[in-house]
Amino acid sequence: MSFSNLKFFIVEALTNIRRSGVMAFITISTISIALVLMGTFLLATMNMEEFLNQMQSEALVTAYLKKTAEMDSANTLSLRLSAFDEVEKIQVVSPEEAAKELFSDPNEQQLLQIGITNEENPLPITLRIKIKGGTDLKSLLQKLKNEPLVDNYSYGEELFRQFEGLSRLLWIVSLVIVILLGLASLFIVYNTVRLTLFMRREEVIIMKLVGATNWFVRGPFIVEGFMEGVFASTLAILILSMSYNFVIVKFSELIPFFTPEINADQLIKLAIKLFLMGVVLGVSGSLISLRDINKFSRSTAMYEGI
Repeated sequence: MSFSNLKFFIVEALTNIRRSGVMAFITISTISIALVLMGTFLLATMNMEEFLNQMQSEALVTAYLKKTAEMDSANTLSLRLSAFDEVEKIQVVSPEEAAKELFSDPNEQQLLQIGITNEENPLPITLRIKIKGGTDLKSLLQKLKNEPLVDNYSYGEELFRQFEGLSRLLWIVSLVIVILLGLASLFIVYNTVRLTLFMRREEVIIMKLVGATNWFVRGPFIVEGFMEGVFASTLAILILSMSYNFVIVKFSELIPFFTPEINADQLIKLAIKLFLMGVVLGVSGSLISLRDINKFSRSTAMYEGI
């Protein structure tokens, strides 16, 4: 494609947008709203995943050793587990210390000293394991299963399952919304380009009569769809960037222990994805509406002849 052809396409695309001002505005607004909703759900899903990882990283895995385990073997196991990449620190809790923590009230501790001796203490030796990151939880649990001294462990499994289910639900909802809004945007772009093509049908026929190829005729309309996608995605990114911090602050006020962990790199990648999605929607809608341009030209010429 020569520079002169590209310049002609851009000028014609801007002319089309100016002539079909209302429809172009509706198209840009529709794509922009669709992208804002897509970005909102993607941000919510990303924050939920980061929040889940944050909770996992702060989780304290409690490993309960078998009743036959001795303190020496527990200390040896603690030293060996400390060498794991997933482990940040380990605390060995004896049955006596566990009993004192269980009965923390001073009166209860007096009863404890009277009623439970070391031989009668039913509590096992426990290891309290602090993991380094949220992604280390599953691999650490798998390793604990293979330890013969470990009888059981706990880490708030039910809570994590609920958050994981919510995260999966958000991804499914986000995917459905992206598909539905994408189809709606394609339909709007299709109708806009189709209307513009009908308004300029005489020029299209003349261009075809003087020997213009189909792709040369399609060029301005494809550039028009590209421009509308660029305008819409840029507007959507600006809206999301201006409202993101405000929404996060309000969300943090509702959930005090929630702290967003999405960094600038992730936000930039999301903005690039939304920009590309806007461009794809604009160009795809134009291409779909122009797929039968020969049929359109023939039918319009017959209509004019009548």
